[in-house]
Amino acid sequence: MNLKLVTIYGSPTPPGRLASVLTAAEEYAAGIGAHVQRIVPVKDESGRFFFWKEESLRLIEEADAILIASPVFRGSIPAILKELLDLLPVRALRSKPVGLFAVGNVAEHYLGVERHVTDILTWFGALYVPATCYLTAPFLNDGIPATSMDQIVQLVDSTLILSQSLGGKKLGPPPLAEVHGR
Repeated sequence: MNLKLVTIYGSPTPPGRLASVLTAAEEYAAGIGAHVQRIVPVKDESGRFFFWKEESLRLIEEADAILIASPVFRGSIPAILKELLDLLPVRALRSKPVGLFAVGNVAEHYLGVERHVTDILTWFGALYVPATCYLTAPFLNDGIPATSMDQIVQLVDSTLILSQSLGGKKLGPPPLAEVHGR
């Protein structure tokens, strides 16, 4: 397997439990032969505002598959993650497998993140891997439990298998954003 996998750390907060989940996914993917690159938001010179480097947009466009890691933030995704998705052209995610890791405080919050991400990915014509790996933060306090690691591995495998089986083909019909020149 020689797939380019880009992972997106979609949080402005310092690395914590969400980052540990993403690191576990990256290590597993690299161990089975994927070329993994993580992108993260960076602070501006004042240290008050976050932004995404142009290189991040390029890496997403060149990737064969994407894994997004998002915290639950007010029942949705953080603004910095939405900003990244807003900056991307449709071609960057068109027919590209995208898996989602989400970490929240209670199980009931997963639907907010999943629903918002799937709505956005539909705009791009991305191929959302239909099983979010949602983990509750309290269960990650002492590391990643074996059952959670199984879920992480399954999402990575599903995303990479889907990408490998596509072989770069575009599935259709094209998303309305592409049809109408967005």
